Amino acid sequence: MMGSAFAPAHITGFFSVMPNSEPLRAGSLGCGLCLEVGIRAEIDANSSVSVITLNGEHTDFPTVEYVLAELLGTNRPPFSINLTSDVRPGFGFGVSGAAALAAGFAVTQVYGAGMSKRDVAALAHCGEVLNRTGMGDVAGQCAGGLVMRTVPGAPGVGVTQRIPVQPCEISWVCLGEISTASILDEEMTMQRVNDMGLKALKSLQKRPGLEHFMSLSRQFAVETGLVSSRAFDAVEAVEAHGGMASMAMLGDTVFALGGGEVLEEFGEVGHSRIGFVGAH
Repeated sequence: MMGSAFAPAHITGFFSVMPNSEPLRAGSLGCGLCLEVGIRAEIDANSSVSVITLNGEHTDFPTVEYVLAELLGTNRPPFSINLTSDVRPGFGFGVSGAAALAAGFAVTQVYGAGMSKRDVAALAHCGEVLNRTGMGDVAGQCAGGLVMRTVPGAPGVGVTQRIPVQPCEISWVCLGEISTASILDEEMTMQRVNDMGLKALKSLQKRPGLEHFMSLSRQFAVETGLVSSRAFDAVEAVEAHGGMASMAMLGDTVFALGGGEVLEEFGEVGHSRIGFVGAH
């Protein structure tokens, strides 16, 4: 038997962490956008051994393992999970959350497990929180589009609001990896992040729109000190060519709305339209 599912890549523009002793209620406030590219999971129940691969390479994926254990238990039958990613892990595209979502949805196609998609999404969110790989990507990835997170927590607990936007292309260049856990451990940085994230969200709620989101994201990246010098150079280069740009949270990746051709000066450039369909 085979099963397959897809979850979109998600770029967070700004955020504010909302901790809670209950993973279902922990999360973040903020806003991010989904792309048409993302992660596809394929389950092969005919495999004689259990293995997880990412783009053909054996890999350890704590968020995926968490979802599998919660769905099927530790004595689950052997099967292979083949994950195919259009974007690079560790660069601010929400790959850990997308992988957990796609794998969970694909597994339930094959084994049932008696859980709704919302239940599986909640498990993916908890896997992110417990492994400290993300705090809000799953909520955005379930919704699709440009998504504000206005109440923290897993899908079904937290609250999201989609901002209507026209179809358009986003460009990006990956400059380096950033560990989400390492940023969450920096108390002074997180105080600035939380303060600026809440301020940005309030501003976007008053004037929702894609260009305002891009502007607020740039301001957040600069004023929190998270933007690297090379990323800032890339942002300014895009702006000099009439576009808008910021840094993906959390990854040393610059994403742009317009003017993306100039990013070729900084590395290999990726392109995708905004994705309006959530994980499925």
